[in-house]
Amino acid sequence: MKIIYLLSAILTLTSITLHAQDTGPERRFEAGVVAGMNLSQIDGDDLTGFNKIGVNVGARVDAILTERWRLSLEMLFAQQGASRHKLDNPASAFDKIRLNLVEAPVMVHFQDWKIQASAGVSYARVINAEVIDYTGEDATESYPLQEDLFSIILGGTFFFQENLGINIQWSRWLNNLLVSDGNEPSPLPGQQSGRWIGRTVTIRGIYMF
Repeated sequence: MKIIYLLSAILTLTSITLHAQDTGPERRFEAGVVAGMNLSQIDGDDLTGFNKIGVNVGARVDAILTERWRLSLEMLFAQQGASRHKLDNPASAFDKIRLNLVEAPVMVHFQDWKIQASAGVSYARVINAEVIDYTGEDATESYPLQEDLFSIILGGTFFFQENLGINIQWSRWLNNLLVSDGNEPSPLPGQQSGRWIGRTVTIRGIYMF
C-alpha cells in the first residue's frame, strides 16, 4: 500500500507542475516521467555482480538555465540491494539484501545535439529493508541499517526525439548502510568489511512533456 500512495503522490506532483509551468517559447520549467530498472550490488557483503534487479520510477522537473544547461529534481521509488549468484563466494553469510527507497536526486545536465551528460547527488530514505541469510532465513534484525543514504550519480541520456530518451546512470552510496559506532576493526581475509556501500547501474526511459 505504501508503494501505491507514493506513486499517486508522484503523479499528482507531475500534474501540478505541468499545470503551473509556462508554456510559452521562453518557458523555464519542464516536467516529465521516468521508468526503468536498477541493477545493483553492495560492496562488503561478499556477493559480487549487479544481480539485484529492482524498479526505478517517478517524476522529474527541469529548470532550464541556458540553451544547454539544466538543473533537475526527481522524486523516485527505487529498489536496490544485492542478490546471490551461483558463482559468488560460498562463504558469504547472505543470500539477498532488499531495499525499498524513496529517492530525490538533484542533477546538473549539459546537452549537445541529442546527447545529455549528467552529474549530481541524491538523498534516499529507506522505507523497507530485508536481509536474507545463506540459509534463507530473515536476518534483518541482526543487521541494524541506516535510514538515510546519500549517493553520487553520473549518467547520460540519448534523446531519440525531442522529448523521449533512454537514460543510463551509475551511482554509489557515500555512506555506510550498516549502522556503525565508528570503530570498525580491519577485516581479516575472507571476512565482511563492516561497511556496506552500494553501487547501482540504472537503465530507464525518460519522457518530457
